Amino acid sequence: MAQKTPNAALRALLTEAGWSAADLARAVNALGTGNGLRLRYDRTSVAHWLDGVRPRGAAADLVTQALSRRIGRPLTKRDAGLDGPERGGNPVADILRAADPLQRLGSLCRADSDPARRAPLTRAVLPAGLPPAWEKRPSWTPPRTGRGGPATDADVARLDDMARCYARVAERHGGAHARSALAHYLAEDVARLLTAPATPTVRRGLLTGAARLVHLLAGMSADVGYAGLAQHYYGIGLELAHAAGDRATYAVTLRGMSAQAHRLGDRRGALTLAEAALATAGSGALPATSAFLHAGRAVGHAAVGRSGTAHADLAAAEEALCRSTEPEGPFTSYSYAALQYQRAEVHALLGDHRKAIAALESSLHHRPAGQRKARALIHARMAHVLLAAEQRDAALVQCHRFLDHYGQLAAGSAQGALARMLAELSPYRTNPGVREFRARLRAASSPARGPGEPPPGC
Repeated sequence: MAQKTPNAALRALLTEAGWSAADLARAVNALGTGNGLRLRYDRTSVAHWLDGVRPRGAAADLVTQALSRRIGRPLTKRDAGLDGPERGGNPVADILRAADPLQRLGSLCRADSDPARRAPLTRAVLPAGLPPAWEKRPSWTPPRTGRGGPATDADVARLDDMARCYARVAERHGGAHARSALAHYLAEDVARLLTAPATPTVRRGLLTGAARLVHLLAGMSADVGYAGLAQHYYGIGLELAHAAGDRATYAVTLRGMSAQAHRLGDRRGALTLAEAALATAGSGALPATSAFLHAGRAVGHAAVGRSGTAHADLAAAEEALCRSTEPEGPFTSYSYAALQYQRAEVHALLGDHRKAIAALESSLHHRPAGQRKARALIHARMAHVLLAAEQRDAALVQCHRFLDHYGQLAAGSAQGALARMLAELSPYRTNPGVREFRARLRAASSPARGPGEPPPGC
């Protein structure tokens, strides 16, 4: 809706950023592409915003993100003078307006598990700003409104089993498979458990179990290209972990948000979140958790050119991994193969292509054959590094190996990796090998299993 006065706040931020109207439009369009949106804003669009017209749809969030990255500090829509009401309403904003995180989770998951209501959620963009630190987050306790008998330790164990199940399925079949089934499970079964009568110990266990399941749903959503939706799930996961008093799960969730920020090109934000993850976990973190968090921060340091601190974090991660005796599980262990993948990312960011390839080969060697998604991502990353090293033929070999695994994943999984691969091959589109790869990709058939079917073994 039109405002009565020109947007002086936005004009001041543009001046501080040293940007013209066209610069802001290009940045917003680029962020839109990263969120799966096709935007064509130009300097005239920005001129209207400066005159007091509020951007439509997701653009207000994207404007705030673009200016935050350029200026180097988190900004809100209010800071940019863009916090007025949206024309036509915003289904995602309406869902997230509730103060109770459990109510938000239920509403979001119910809409996400319903194909007729899902579309606006998939177009959501990343919210501006960073989550509050552990110490600054207000406390919250779920209401005891549930009927029936009290929740027990068996319910806590069941949530843990389901987390293992969905993590295993996402790794084997990709995030698109059973994603809506997990959303439905959270909206119905888990939401009821969290409001059932329970002892304080059981309550904390239920909240931790729910936070971990929400974390998995966020990762599955990111895997299919729903970055904004994933971020909203991560945010709710943080609230549940905080209510449980579970610093480790809170830190792991921050690490997930850091990885997503890195994939989307927000390197400073990724490092800030990785640092917050380690600070939250503290010195009492279990070795596997410490290894996971240090490896994430190593990538964050490498992305901004800090070679020494990146390698120090890798050394700390390896030392912690050597001390790890935690049981196998998606939130209790960290593998050497995963550490090697992060090591490769550090080397690639610092320009050492040879060491990056060696680390990726090591990661692939230590990966179980059933981890199709991880193996697909390793081949995609090898293709990226080889293209950067101008070894196009070797890169194409890795592209085909990526496709071997990608074809076994549920349709839409690892979407970001495929999009990046195609973009990097674009300058060579007339090359016969590239044409052959693109033809094979077009001909590849997707698995027939529907995304809403329950995962095998659950």
